[in-house]
Amino acid sequence: MATHFSGPVALGAASMPSLIAAATLTADESNGMHYILDGGTGFGITLPVPTRGWRCKFTVGAVFSTDYVFTAGTADTFTGSITEAGVLQLVTAADTITLEDTTEVLGDFLEVWSDGTSTFVHGVFSTAASVTPAG
Repeated sequence: MATHFSGPVALGAASMPSLIAAATLTADESNGMHYILDGGTGFGITLPVPTRGWRCKFTVGAVFSTDYVFTAGTADTFTGSITEAGVLQLVTAADTITLEDTTEVLGDFLEVWSDGTSTFVHGVFSTAASVTPAG
């Protein structure tokens, strides 16, 4: 059985870097990565323009005192669903997704991936009203 990989392959600790300051991610450097949000304070994270096959994940690794704000690389492309305290919140044509400070629980996460047109999101958060999508 053959295995084919495309793009960078990161394993172990290299595949789970901590984000501790504002970042603009490129499709090449962030594809397949699992970022740990360890800043203690939130900041802005700009995602790449929709790129077919791109995927990454963000997990809360430390409580934070200010919001994390994810900005889509192309306006109106965030779409999907986020579960907050067991309640499903739909995300449709959003520009930003804000993780609200003081509502986080370690291990809460947001996954994002793209088909080249949309940036799909799926997340699980333990507290109600902890995520705000905005258009």
